[in-house]
Amino acid sequence: MFRLSWISIGSFFAALILSSMLVDPGIVEGRLLGPGLTIDEPFDIQQGVYLFDALVQHGPLLFSPSGAREVFGSPAYFPDHPPLGRIVVGAAHDLTSWCIAGSESMGYNVPAARLGSCFAFAMTVLLLSEFCQRRYGWASSVCVAILMISTPCLMGHARLAGLESATNLAWVASLLPLLAWWTESRPPSTLRACLSGVFWGMLLLTKIQGVLLPPIVFLWAVWQFRWQSLRPLGCWTICGGIVFLSAWPWLWLDPIHNLQQYLGRMSDRSTLYCWYFGERFADKLVPWHYPFVMTLFTLPVGMLLCLLARVKRKQPDVIDQLLLLSITVPLIVFALPGTPVYDGNRLFLIVMPAIAVLAARAFSQFNEKPKGTRDPLQTPISSTVVRWQVAVLSLLALQPFGSPIFSPYAICQYGPLAGGSNGAAWMGMESSYWSDGLNGSFWQQVPENSTVFVAPVSHQYQLQDIMSLVPIVQQRNIRLVAYEYDPNRQKGLLLLIHRLADLRPELRTVTPGTKVVAETSLDDVVLARLIDTSTGKSP
Repeated sequence: MFRLSWISIGSFFAALILSSMLVDPGIVEGRLLGPGLTIDEPFDIQQGVYLFDALVQHGPLLFSPSGAREVFGSPAYFPDHPPLGRIVVGAAHDLTSWCIAGSESMGYNVPAARLGSCFAFAMTVLLLSEFCQRRYGWASSVCVAILMISTPCLMGHARLAGLESATNLAWVASLLPLLAWWTESRPPSTLRACLSGVFWGMLLLTKIQGVLLPPIVFLWAVWQFRWQSLRPLGCWTICGGIVFLSAWPWLWLDPIHNLQQYLGRMSDRSTLYCWYFGERFADKLVPWHYPFVMTLFTLPVGMLLCLLARVKRKQPDVIDQLLLLSITVPLIVFALPGTPVYDGNRLFLIVMPAIAVLAARAFSQFNEKPKGTRDPLQTPISSTVVRWQVAVLSLLALQPFGSPIFSPYAICQYGPLAGGSNGAAWMGMESSYWSDGLNGSFWQQVPENSTVFVAPVSHQYQLQDIMSLVPIVQQRNIRLVAYEYDPNRQKGLLLLIHRLADLRPELRTVTPGTKVVAETSLDDVVLARLIDTSTGKSP
C-alpha cells in the first residue's frame, strides 16, 4: 500500500498555505494582497473554465467524435496550449469560487483560479519531499521542501493563474520515475517504461516544454543501457504519444494540420522583447548565456549554500548525473541561436525542482541507504549529527521569513548572485515582466472616477481584462485607456508599467514638476508608477 511520510504531507500543507495566502489581485475588502492581474492570466482562466465546464457537462463523451467537434471545434476554444494545465486552473476556479467573496460582479474569480497553481505547487513539493525521504532520509526531505518554498520565482508563479506551476508538477511527475527506475544497472521493465511514458504524455498535455524530455531520456538510456535501451525507449515513446494524442481531442479534428499548427506556434508567434544587461533584445536574438544567467540570478541564498555543500561532498552518483542532465538540456536548448526566450526564467523554470533536489542532497551524506537496507531511516546516525542537521535545517526554515516569498511581488525578486533586486537593476536587468505591481494596494491610491492612460500595453485585451476582472478597479470606476505617446493630447493621469523592454526610456524617470500619484516598488526598484502630467513638463 502506498503511504506518504508525515514530512511530505506537512510539506504539502506548508506550500499550499504559504502560496495561497497572497492570491488576491485587488478585491475591495481584501486584506492579504497578492500580485496584480498579469498579462496571460485572463486567457488561461477563460480557457480553463471553458474546458472544465465542458468536462463536467460531457463527462467521458467529451472524448467522442461528437463531443470533440462540439467543444474543441468551437470558436470559443483556443488551442495555443494543451488542455491539462488549463483544466487545473478551471477546476480550481469552479470548485472554490463559492468560498472566496468579492468577485461576484466580475467575469471570473481570479483568486479562486489562482488556487489551482497553489495546489500544483504544493503537489510538486510533496512529490519531491517524498522522493527524497525514501531515497536519502528525513533531512534531505525536509531540506528540499524548504528550498522549494523559499525560492521566490517558484512561489511567485504559484500565485498566478498560469501554466507554470502545473508544468513543473507534470515535469517532476515525469522525471521521478526516471530517477527511480532508469538509474539501476539494468533497464527498466516494460511495465515501468510504459508507466514512465504515461507521465510524459501527461506532461505533453500540459505545455510544450514536454518536448524537452525526449532528448534527456534518449541520451540517458543509450549511455546507461546501450542496445538494451531500445525496448524501454520504444515503450516510453509509444505510451507517451498515445496519451498525448488520445487525450487532446482537438488533434483528432485534423491530426496532421492541427499538430503542425500547434508545433508551429513557437516560430509563428509575435515577437516579445527582453531587457538584459541594459539592452533590448528580440526574443530570438537574446544572447546565448541568458538562460544560464537568469537561472543563477534567481537562486535564493539557501539553495546556493546547499549546492556549495553538495559540490564539496563527493562525486555525483547516478541519480545526480540524471538530475544534472535534466537541468543542462533545457538550458542548452534555450541557449541555441534562434530559440525564443522571454519573461525571465519562465520558459525554463522546469529546471528549478531538479536543482532543489541536488541541493538537498547535501544532507544525505549521513543518511545514505546501506546495502540490504530498504529504509534510509534505518541507517545508524549519531545524536550529534542529528542535532547538527536539525540546527542547520532550522536556519534554512527561517530563511523564508523576511524573504520576498511573503511579498506579493516575489516573482520579480533576484537572488544574491545578482545582488538582489537593487543589484539586478544596477546591472540593467528587467524590473518586472508581469504587471504584477498593479495590485490592490496600487489601485487604492488611484483617484476614483478617473481616466488613466497606460503605457506600455502588451496586447489589445489587457486593459479591458483589468477593468472586468479586478474588483477594486470596477468599484472605484477607474477607466483605462492605452497611451498613444501624444502628451499634448493625452494629459492627465499616466500609468507607467515598468516592463523596461517595452517602456520608452523617457518614461522611466520622473521629470521635474511631475507629480507621482501612486507607486509600487520592490527593494526600491519601481514596478509601476502613476504620474499626473496635467501640471509640469510632460515626459
